[in-house]
Amino acid sequence: MFSFLKKCTQRVYEIPEPLTVRERAIKVFSDIEGLDDIKEMMLRALESQERAHTLLIGPPACAKSLFMLEIKNLMRAKFYFAEGASTTKAGIQKFIAENQDKEIIIIDEIDKMPMKDQEGLLTMMERGNFTNTKVRNTKTVKANIVIFATSNSIERLSKPLLSRFTVFQIPEYSYPEFEAISVRIVKKLPQNTVIQIVSSVWKLGSRDIRDVLKIAKLCNPSDGEEDISRLLSIHQKYRKTGKEYN
Repeated sequence: MFSFLKKCTQRVYEIPEPLTVRERAIKVFSDIEGLDDIKEMMLRALESQERAHTLLIGPPACAKSLFMLEIKNLMRAKFYFAEGASTTKAGIQKFIAENQDKEIIIIDEIDKMPMKDQEGLLTMMERGNFTNTKVRNTKTVKANIVIFATSNSIERLSKPLLSRFTVFQIPEYSYPEFEAISVRIVKKLPQNTVIQIVSSVWKLGSRDIRDVLKIAKLCNPSDGEEDISRLLSIHQKYRKTGKEYN
């Protein structure tokens, strides 16, 4: 189904032949730190001649959405992006019926879809079609699409839906990965300042890159080590702990 993708990625990255699938995957997903095994499996799913529905599971900010963004960039006009919280069975089926040229549906946080709408995807994923009824007129609609989705966990996913996916669980970052990603993303601050922030966030138990970014936004490039230490101390003292007040 996606044989054109191999040619496209080779042209974009000027990849000489021959390269293994793994080597090409690392090139294609080069903006994502580490996770080479996941990169390879995602590219294999994209290039498969079969419909290889794929689900990425993991904690927030562990690169799940980055993988979806890279797929979006690769597929360009051939994909449809949906947010799980605002996606329904009827909405997806209507879109597919009206856009038969689409080959991929990306559903971010599919676990936020209502259970009845999750189960509405089953026939489409299994058989590649679904029935559509309008004013007593029932017809079969072709749905030769592949679903790539993300989820923070599997607790809110129906078991039948889960069984249709190849599931990959992305582990939390190690500290070196956490630091390397933060340094690469936070460009306005000196590297030693970013590392100081990363170390503090890590010691607080967070593995979410977004927590580093929140603090980095409050820093100035001219801030010294003492300024950063004070800011981090204030952040730790007054940070939201989840306790609510009535």
